[in-house]
Amino acid sequence: MTERLRLVHLSDTHGCHRSLKSMPEGDILLHSGDFTNSGTDGELADFNNWLGELRRIYKHIIVIPGNHDWGKGISRFSRGDIPAKDMYDGTYLKKRLTNCTMLFHEGIVVEGLNIFGSGWDCWQSAGSPDKRYSDSVTEQLGVKAFKVRYSLIPPNSDVVLTHCPPRNILDCVEGSDSPWGSSQLLVEELVKKAPKVLLFGHLHEQRGYFQKNPSDGSFSGGVEYVVPPKNWVPKTKPVSKKIPCQVLSNNAMLNHGRMDKSSSYLAGSPRVITAQRVSGGGWNFVAQANPVAK
Repeated sequence: MTERLRLVHLSDTHGCHRSLKSMPEGDILLHSGDFTNSGTDGELADFNNWLGELRRIYKHIIVIPGNHDWGKGISRFSRGDIPAKDMYDGTYLKKRLTNCTMLFHEGIVVEGLNIFGSGWDCWQSAGSPDKRYSDSVTEQLGVKAFKVRYSLIPPNSDVVLTHCPPRNILDCVEGSDSPWGSSQLLVEELVKKAPKVLLFGHLHEQRGYFQKNPSDGSFSGGVEYVVPPKNWVPKTKPVSKKIPCQVLSNNAMLNHGRMDKSSSYLAGSPRVITAQRVSGGGWNFVAQANPVAK
């Protein structure tokens, strides 16, 4: 029975994955979306090929889509070139990413870990994921009532992947204290379902993590993104003790071009999270702090 696992978390690489010249050793690689800029065939094929190259390092590779990864698919669907089912159940992207397990509102048991992936739905709004992106898209898909499918997260999962953050957790936009691109419905599901680890991205300027202190339920950590040239760190909010997760990781790795006035590059590195089996068969998780780009 496996007693210790190394999870490697990536997010929001936006086509820059090949700039990662060295990858940390690990058992499970997990990517929480936005592996492309606009979901073109070329971008998807290159990412899939790169994942294939990583199979010599990682025994398991698990991916969920982010909002950018649906770009080309939405255009094709709107023209009637893709069946609604392929968009609704993720088949459109799954059949293009053959070198990983793509989780789209579904779970898997890997090395004794219960992992659930709540991939971004193509009808979600980037700025307000609890709202619809487009009435026409949802109507074409046959989604009569707007659905956010975080309610499908099962109780007591070990690891959950979403693309967006929960509301008021690493979601302050562009140096302000205003939330953007985060989900209150996800917060409610976390409180009810109590996963041990939540992996996400979406807000590049909020790349960072929080670790729960088991003695008093408080969280330590915060934003790790540093804005050049003055190297200031964007603000974020403290995490409420009511959030049951041991680890909250936003590892959106691409820089924020508008804030640092730079072209695209990976400002963060893969984050390693260690899972240690404890008596009774459960797991404890500890996140690596301060992933620095190399």
